[in-house]
Order: sequence, then structure tokens, then C-alpha cells
Amino acid sequence: MKHLPKEIMDCWRGRPRGERPSLAEFATCWYLIWISKKYGLETRKFFTLFLDAWMRGKSSCKNVSIECRQKTETDGVFLVTQDQDVIAQVRMSEIALNRLSNVDLASFPWSEITFVEKVEKYGVADLQIKDVDASTKWVNLKARVVEKSVTKTVYSRVGGSYTLSTATISDDTGSVQLPLWDAQIDSVSVGDTVRIENGRVKSFRGALQVSIGKKSKLNVIEIAA
Repeated sequence: MKHLPKEIMDCWRGRPRGERPSLAEFATCWYLIWISKKYGLETRKFFTLFLDAWMRGKSSCKNVSIECRQKTETDGVFLVTQDQDVIAQVRMSEIALNRLSNVDLASFPWSEITFVEKVEKYGVADLQIKDVDASTKWVNLKARVVEKSVTKTVYSRVGGSYTLSTATISDDTGSVQLPLWDAQIDSVSVGDTVRIENGRVKSFRGALQVSIGKKSKLNVIEIAA
């Protein structure tokens, strides 16, 4: 937690090590508070919805709904919607969920700081491809490149041109398209295993794609044999 502002570190100083949240846990809590304030939700009630969704699979209050879309013995992936629009997607451990009820909101070191970008990163969930659908906006994925299309030239409406190759990436649960532009094309090869962070999910001609934007990262974590 050494990169957090001093007042945030002071909030946890003196507590037993087992009661101190990890950076990821703290960031997730901060992110949920930010979401509640941004969308005009009562923060404590918002926290309670996550606990209910963990136990029952889905929970809602007025126009806000939270669904536990993926659950293991230790954590879950939660989709948050308001009036059927996706506003957040969060992965949380069971430990972090149970800690939500003990958060002292009155003394929590809240401020609109530049830490928001780092927090939003933690708010993006790691998913398997089978769990990615049209309602998903941003995602982290680990998958293998199984195919790359022939490179073609795409012309912009405002002038200029770009090269494009559409790759297909796959894990044990399914496949999805990954558009590769210009320098990205030669950065991955068929057979490589890639890690995508903050990938933007969208539909193009009826097929789901995970695209790499300015805030996204595409890294090869295992080179094809």
C-alpha cells in the first residue's frame, strides 16, 4: 500500500496484519464508494446488495441490480446495472465482501483524487470468454491466439489509412475476435498466449470483439512453441 496517499495508509495503521486490506481490496472498496456517489446511490445499502448477491445470486433495490455472474469458493464477479444499463463490473473475494459491512464510512479517507484510474483498473474483472457478452463493457482476459486474418488496408473517413488483421483468441470456454491495428499485428503470432487488460467489448457485424484502446494493454505472456 506504499503508493497510496498518506491519509489512506494512516487509516489502517495500528491494525493487526490480518485485518488490513490488500491494495486490491482497498481499491475495490474505494471504487464502490465512487460508483455509489456517481450514480446517486446510498453507499451502505449499495454494499449490502453485493452481500445479498453473493448469497442469492442476484439482488436489487429500486433501479439498481447486482448479479453474481461467476462464483468460486473464494471470490465472485459481480455485474452492476442501473435501469438495465451496465455501470460496473467488479471481482471481489469473499473476505473483501465480508469486510464491506465493517467499513467505517464516516472516517473512510474519501476524496476525488487521481487514484480513480488505478481503482477503475481493479474494478475491471478477469473473465473467461464464455462470460463475455453484449452487456460487458470492459474486461481482462487471458487467451491463446488461434487464428489471424490476412492483413488489409482500412481507409479513414477523415483521411489516412490503417492496416488491420482480425485475430481469434480462445480459452477453454469459448472464442472471441481481437482486432489488431498497425504495429499490434506483428506483436502477436498464432499460438501465443496473450493477456488483455481493460479490453473494450463491442459488437461488430454480429460478432463480439475485444478491442485494445488507449487505456488497454495487450501483452504476450507465452510465446508459441
